[in-house]
Amino acid sequence: MNFIDVLDMIITALIIISSLIIAIALIRLINRYITKIAGKTKTKIDDYAMMIVKGPLTIFIILFGIMTAIRYWDVKYPGTLPIWIMFNMDVITSVIAVLIATSVISFIINNYMGRHIKIIIRENPDRETTFRLIHRLIIYFVYIIGGTIVLTIIFPGLIGIIWSLAIGAGFLAIVIGLGAQKTIGNLLAGMNLTITHPIRVGDAVMIRGEFGFVEDITLRHTVIRIWDNRRMIIPNSVLDDEVIINYSLKDPTMLVPIFVQISYESDLDKAMKIMVDIAKKHPDCLPIENIPNVVVMEFAESGILLRLLSRAKDQPTAFRMARDLLYQIKKEFDANGIEIPYPRRYIIIDKKRDKISRIEGMLDQSLEK
Repeated sequence: MNFIDVLDMIITALIIISSLIIAIALIRLINRYITKIAGKTKTKIDDYAMMIVKGPLTIFIILFGIMTAIRYWDVKYPGTLPIWIMFNMDVITSVIAVLIATSVISFIINNYMGRHIKIIIRENPDRETTFRLIHRLIIYFVYIIGGTIVLTIIFPGLIGIIWSLAIGAGFLAIVIGLGAQKTIGNLLAGMNLTITHPIRVGDAVMIRGEFGFVEDITLRHTVIRIWDNRRMIIPNSVLDDEVIINYSLKDPTMLVPIFVQISYESDLDKAMKIMVDIAKKHPDCLPIENIPNVVVMEFAESGILLRLLSRAKDQPTAFRMARDLLYQIKKEFDANGIEIPYPRRYIIIDKKRDKISRIEGMLDQSLEK
């Protein structure tokens, strides 16, 4: 081998390396674009379908680059590569082609459905959970078909084996079903949640004493972002048996009860008027019929218990509104001389001195002993 041949091989190797670098740069650009699309989801969590697309895209671009380099090298320098590589070249090429087709088809479907689902959700928010589930099932189905084709290419007799096993595997299916009953239960419960809509993505709910928003409903579990920004991951089979308070179902508006005591010496009518005026002036108050109003609930031990009833657009607004109203009521009561009482005890002493004297004498005698 002379110097020119060596130089030619070096140049060929540099061309191949440059092609692989370009392939890696292409992978980075595609992954960045996919991440950007995934970041536009309503729940701000990467959509599973997008994440599924990323892996195969990266794999087939790398494999395609390597296969192209091998083909190019074999054409220029035939017989220099191991025989086993060239023998399996057709199989590897077919697998890469299937991976490319599967990933491209899933990416196109994913992008197309993502745009149209947003339009549908904008017009019919109640259908968001259902359409997101359908979206994922279609993507999973595409990859299942692609994976099956790849396996049949690598193992041509696999379909016949699988079919034979499927015919005679009734007992095995029962055993697997019993072993995976929790997983199957979660899948069925997830489909039931999607069809019946007791909760939907974006709903404000109370479950197991925790308030939060439904962030995602998958086939296996449901993600709830609770009030302190933690995520509660609940298996769908568990969620299906829970009693859930849904603040967003049908009518998201919520009544806001505020309980305040005033002393018996305070002006009752004035206190009630102040509380109603404060509620009406609050920017989040939604008046309806005779709401907001104030009623006397009971004559308590230390004062008169009043209840202010107002209305807010949803549960988070109701919580903030209640805090604001309590603060404003306290300030206005102080400014108008209305007292919020605290527990009191009145001790009444008999004025007859002889009884007091007898008690004092008894105490003295007990101390002397």
